[in-house]
Formats: sequence, structure tokens, C-alpha cells
Amino acid sequence: MIQLLCILIAFSPIDVAEYELSNGLKVFIYEDHFAPVVSTQIYYRVGSYNELRGYTGISHFLEHMSFKSTKNYKTKDYDRRIEEMGGEENGFTSLHRTGYFANLHKDRYEFELEFEAERMTNLLVDPEEFESEKGVVMEERRLWHNDPHRYFFEQLDLVSYTNHPYRISIVGFMEDLERTTRDDVYDWYRTFYNPANAVIIIAGSIEADDALRKVKKHFAGIPGKKVDEMVFTETPQEGERRFELRRDVRTPVVGIQYHTVPAGSPEECALDVIAMILTYGVSSRFETDLVRKQGLATEVRVYHNTSKYGGTFIVYAVPQEGIEPVILEQALLKEMERLKSEPVTDSELQKAKNQVLAQAVYGRDAPTRVGYMLGWWEIEGNGWQNINQYPVSVQEVTKDDIMNMAQKYFLKNNRTVGYLLPVEEQ
Repeated sequence: MIQLLCILIAFSPIDVAEYELSNGLKVFIYEDHFAPVVSTQIYYRVGSYNELRGYTGISHFLEHMSFKSTKNYKTKDYDRRIEEMGGEENGFTSLHRTGYFANLHKDRYEFELEFEAERMTNLLVDPEEFESEKGVVMEERRLWHNDPHRYFFEQLDLVSYTNHPYRISIVGFMEDLERTTRDDVYDWYRTFYNPANAVIIIAGSIEADDALRKVKKHFAGIPGKKVDEMVFTETPQEGERRFELRRDVRTPVVGIQYHTVPAGSPEECALDVIAMILTYGVSSRFETDLVRKQGLATEVRVYHNTSKYGGTFIVYAVPQEGIEPVILEQALLKEMERLKSEPVTDSELQKAKNQVLAQAVYGRDAPTRVGYMLGWWEIEGNGWQNINQYPVSVQEVTKDDIMNMAQKYFLKNNRTVGYLLPVEEQ
């Protein structure tokens, strides 16, 4: 069955109607009439990547304020309307995007377009609401800092990147949040929230012509102004970097992070397949060798995270009780080295490719997910068309590709190693 799913995804590209209004607003419409539901999503091309030193966390702060009062809606009016219509809504901030969405019955989705036009043009950033929400945002930063494992991942990026915005936490740093003013957030809003810096995605039980007409009705009259984005390049790493983080934890953690490639790179798929070979399923290499046979780890996870200007390959491992982190680290690196000199088996390769493709299949099983994928690929993945190219490229990955990528990226000079350790007794 999985083989059939892989073939279907490889040769059934997503059909998307793409438009651009005269004010620069991009519109993607995906029709799926399986259920009478429409997901309306808007993405602004702004996130932690765009933030300057001293202003970290401001995109996420603005996302919070975007659910407060506008000229024509008081705080909670929007939430109440969505709830009354039986829908759901939310927002989020990432490296390159701030997104808002609502899922509603197909007869009601125009309300979301109406409100997003209101949010784009008439957000007040009321001073009293700002001060109240500032406490909420700062508390979120505290919770992030106080979570040992989340903070450990943050430290991996801070040590791994030296001069690139990808080292910045999406929730920002406390010192910056403390000094952020209402005018700072409002100026950020006026700079980045406009049609020429936005993408609207409508996915679900709609007719493309009617959906486009509704978009034009609410957005065509809003002036657009393109926002130029500065491109930063991380200086190539010239030696292994190491750190220890001491926290109130009972079990240590070993983290290893390598710099890799941007989303949409020809090399991305081979690295995604490697991640599956190493850690996905009970027959994966780390699970079989390090967890079950040698008993060195209780769990090992691998993440290959890519974005617009770069990627990271992360190995996260928890040692068994009594196993020193350095012993687990050596075992992890031994498996990474093995990829360079010993070809993976045909069955390992095919299984991993099937798993990568299966995840892509499951990501298309609902219009809401398709919308998320379109938004990510368009803004962070260097073009939405890569959705359709990705499964083709996965199927083309060879055993030689696996060895070549391991030899190119899994180098001592290209890695950062961190230990999360219990606080030492005084």
C-alpha cells in the first residue's frame, strides 16, 4: 500500500491557481470539495530572520497584538465571531513568516477575508492593551527559558550560528522585550503588513473564480509597498564548537548539529532520507544499534530542518542511566562516519524514501495542511512549486548521494556539540 501511495504522490502534482493583484498581493487557490470546509490563510513575509539586534521577538509580539483591537473590532470580537460560526482560528510566527488562519464552513469563509483586510489596515496597537500583552509575551519568554530542553535547542543555534539571524529565538530575548515600546511594534506593523508583502491562500470547497472575486473585493483597494529583505550569509565554520548547559534535569542530553542546505536545494532530499535511515522506526540504525543492541540510549531523534537561506541536521540523544554522555556521543559519531564509507542497503534506502514520501502524502490529506505547505514552500522553501518537485527528487536519491552528503556535511569542522547536564553539586 505504501508503495502505491508513493507513486501517487510522485505523479499527482498539486493543482494550484496562482494570481497576483496590482498591489502585489499574491493569491493561491486550491480546490478540494471532499468536505464543505474552507481554510483561509494569510502569511506575511516577516519573522525572526528580519529582526535587528535590540529588537528580537518583535514579530512574535506583533502577532500577539494582532488579536487585539482594530478600528472596527474590539478584542475578542473576532474570536467570538469565529466561534459562533463553528470555526477555528489561530496565528504563529516563524523564521520568515507570520501567519493567521481560520477554518470555516464554505458559506462563511468570506468573513475571514474581511477580517484579515481589517487586521492588515486598521490594527490599533492600543497602548493599554500593549502594556498588558507585553507581560504575556515576557512570560512566554520565561517559560521558554525555564524549559531545559527547549532552551538547549536555542543554545545549539546560538553557538552554531555566529552572525546569522537564524541564531535568534523566535520569542526574542528578554532584554529586548523589556525595552520594546508600543511605537516599535506599530512601526513594525506598518512596515511589513501590506499586500505586497503578503500571500493569501484559500484551500477547500470553493470555486477559484468566486474566491478570487472575494479577495479582490476586500484587498484590491489596499496600497502595497514591497519590503526588501537583506540576505545574510553565515561564515563557514572552521572548527568544532562545544558547550555545556547546566540545568535542573535528572537525565543528560547530547546534541549534535551540522550546517546543511536551504530548502529547495538539490541536496535537501538526500539529507532527509539520511534522517529517516538513522532514526525513523524500530529498524532504523540508531534505534537498532544504540538503543536496543548496545543499550547506550533511551531515545535518539534526528531532525533535518531547512529554511530559505540554510539548514541544520540535528541529532538529539538521551543516554541510558549510567552511560556517560561522551560514550553516547562517540557512538553517535561512529554511526555518522559509517555513512561516509559504507553504502546503505537497498532495503534501507527504499524504506527511508517510502517514509519520506508517506509523510508528504499525509501532509496533503486535508485542505488546511495543503495551505500550510503552500505557505511554507512559497516563503521559506524558495517557491511553492517545490511541493511538486520534492517527491520526484526523493525518488531519485541514490546510495552514492547518501555517501556524498555524509562526506560533505558530517564533518568535525562543521558541527556543534552540546551537552545538557544536571547542575553540579556544590
